[in-house]
Amino acid sequence: MTIAAIATSIGPRRDLMGARAARHLDLAFRDITVGRGGELGANFLRLVTGEPHPMGNLAIVSDPDDLDATRAAVAPLLTCGQPSAVLFPDGVSSRVAQAVVAVGFEDQETLPAMAVDIDRMAATTLPRGYASVRIGAGDEGRVWAETLAVGYGLPLGLARLFSPESLGADMSADARTQFFAIVRDGRTVATSLLYLADGLAGVYCVATLPEERGKGLGAHVTAEGLRVARRLGYGVGVLQSSADGYPVYLGLGFEDLGKVPMFVRAPA
Repeated sequence: MTIAAIATSIGPRRDLMGARAARHLDLAFRDITVGRGGELGANFLRLVTGEPHPMGNLAIVSDPDDLDATRAAVAPLLTCGQPSAVLFPDGVSSRVAQAVVAVGFEDQETLPAMAVDIDRMAATTLPRGYASVRIGAGDEGRVWAETLAVGYGLPLGLARLFSPESLGADMSADARTQFFAIVRDGRTVATSLLYLADGLAGVYCVATLPEERGKGLGAHVTAEGLRVARRLGYGVGVLQSSADGYPVYLGLGFEDLGKVPMFVRAPA
């Protein structure tokens, strides 16, 4: 890993860090999905899995005003017969937004792009009987995917795409992608994924089983990966938040610094 590229703090230009936090999503999806169903085009990434969830059939467009790229990216989504989404980590121009809406997408949600100085992150603890573990491949990777699917409300096939079942699990201390879980009595109850890129420690796939919520598990499994990243020299953690996760991340010390416009289309 290139130590010189690692961000040590958010710094005074919070808008710039917000933009990097938003773009981190694009980097993660490119690394995880290309070769596993993800396709690269001019200024876009497209993933069509056929799974019944917008995140399984999506385009990530990197140029806010590239109308041709946007049209090329979304064309297969219009005929996949499943919910689909288009994300714009660098923002979106009004004419591109209008073109997306014109083919049936709705401006449904903007994902907050958040960042935290890891040294200032709030402390977290686990209730008695719970433990945080790092996850490898094999059976524990399969169970991690199943927990992510239930906890986040994803089709199992889509959850597997982001799991050790698909990606494998490099268990070296400085691995670019690392999987974490919280277990209780041998049962996996919460998940997260750490992805190191662009000098930032990104957190993805944070999920808690419905019956285990309200115990601080989501905060802890988020923080655990970032504590590992801090030992590797990383100073800043980033993520893109769902509505449910937003108050949890604010409580950890994350700041809302940017936006990822998202458009969602339901099949006809």
